Amino acid sequence: MGNYSLVCRSCGERCEGDAYRCPSCGGILNTEYPFDRRDALCSALRNARQYWDYEPFFPIGRECEKVTMGEGFTPLVPAPGIARAFGIRQMSIKNEGLNPTGTFKDRCMSISISKAKALGASAVVIGSAGNAGAAAAAYAARAGIPCYVMVPTSTPPERVAQIQLYGARVILVRGSVTDCIDLIARVYRERGWHNVTTASAYNPFQADSEKAIAYEMAKASGWEVPDWLFVPIGGGGILSGIYRGYLDLFRLGLVKKLPRMVGTQEEGCCAVVNAFRAGRKPAQIERVENPAGIAVAIADAYPLDGETALQAIYDSGGYSESVSSAEILEAQRLLGRTEGIFAEAASSTTLAAAKKLREKGVVQAGDSVACVVTGSGLKDLQLAARHMPRPAEVEIDPEQLNRAVDGMEAAV
Repeated sequence: MGNYSLVCRSCGERCEGDAYRCPSCGGILNTEYPFDRRDALCSALRNARQYWDYEPFFPIGRECEKVTMGEGFTPLVPAPGIARAFGIRQMSIKNEGLNPTGTFKDRCMSISISKAKALGASAVVIGSAGNAGAAAAAYAARAGIPCYVMVPTSTPPERVAQIQLYGARVILVRGSVTDCIDLIARVYRERGWHNVTTASAYNPFQADSEKAIAYEMAKASGWEVPDWLFVPIGGGGILSGIYRGYLDLFRLGLVKKLPRMVGTQEEGCCAVVNAFRAGRKPAQIERVENPAGIAVAIADAYPLDGETALQAIYDSGGYSESVSSAEILEAQRLLGRTEGIFAEAASSTTLAAAKKLREKGVVQAGDSVACVVTGSGLKDLQLAARHMPRPAEVEIDPEQLNRAVDGMEAAV
């Protein structure tokens, strides 16, 4: 099994081989790593130049063939214009939209498909709101493994088209992404599929992929840590994964503090925010009935990794905040026109929530803030187009052009 162990959250049993669930009780599996080679691990973190240089922190053996397309090592972009607009000392954006298929899910799928191939998978299956499905389809295509993707009927057509372009077999499900995942859970074993859904309950091997976001952010910032780190919550795995990454760095002495984690959701689907506001324990998160909103990438009625996300929020002294569709669109436009970054709606919840918490006084003027843009706005082109004004239209006539330009300048 290499440099890691699989340990059941429920019964504590250590698995002797690779498994997707505990063979004794069916519980969810966590990965554990030995930290006895401290110097070697610190060296790996300091000297990393590409995603798979973090292999000692991934649950995959060195002998496995890596399925990779250059994922990871996305830029950490200073955002001084946003910092000024919000009245804070420092703002930075981790732009995950520059991954191969446009979202952070490529990190998960590079590991998941590599592991599935090593285990001899004849086919893989995933339930997704579109982003993870596209990543699974792309990496499965590269590995030569058939891929089935279940997405809600409400999934934007451009997301479905991207999945189909990679050759995956897409099935539209009349329900939420949570319903897609539940449906797969009832049939994947009998069909012999490997379930690569990005939730620890079904796929423990991908759960550590997001740790590298923390490693990369720390390295890019000279091992400094933001006071607040805003992360969108759909299933919740990315927030808890990033926090585990910072815990690794702290444990190894590479950073001196941990960030306060802030989980962001849209008002129409905010199970974790509801639990946080009510002061509930992580195990008391309740499913949202009839999810609604524009942030389809995080419209998980029940976040399967919500418990670990909420625990990370509590442990870090963080926060969880919801924002409206209007606030999301405003933040999306602000990020685009101020910093030149086109973020999808789900990612824009981070900027909208940062503005909201600054106005509430939770985030202070002297604080440093980082937001994870989990996906590119190119994933939501129809949404963006619907909320943009119609451009001026002219004949091939300099006088008309000048009038149009003068009108634009007067409107600024």
